[in-house]
Amino acid sequence: MKRVKVKYLKISSYLKLCVGAGVSIGILDGAFRFLLLLVMGQLSTSEALLFSMQVKGWVAGILQLLSVPLLYGVGAVLFGCVSYLFMYYLKCKKGLVIEGVFEGEHYEDIPK
Repeated sequence: MKRVKVKYLKISSYLKLCVGAGVSIGILDGAFRFLLLLVMGQLSTSEALLFSMQVKGWVAGILQLLSVPLLYGVGAVLFGCVSYLFMYYLKCKKGLVIEGVFEGEHYEDIPK
């Protein structure tokens, strides 16, 4: 395990982290909602809107399963753009020490 000091992240890298987290949470939430409808026996009566079409039953459940991660991903992009102001804080504080497994030669070990 290595410790590195992050002084600045490019917005593209930061957004990749945010979107990855958002889509992952969306997958969990979408699967949980789908399973909840399945267990409660309401999957056959569930409804969803796809643009101007109203779909019901399994199609609505599958649509929800696919659309929730997409919506969480879009929300994560918006969150990432706004929270990127945190990088200003990193510049003022002279960096942030994080721990993890890193690849490459462009980092240095930071003592504990």
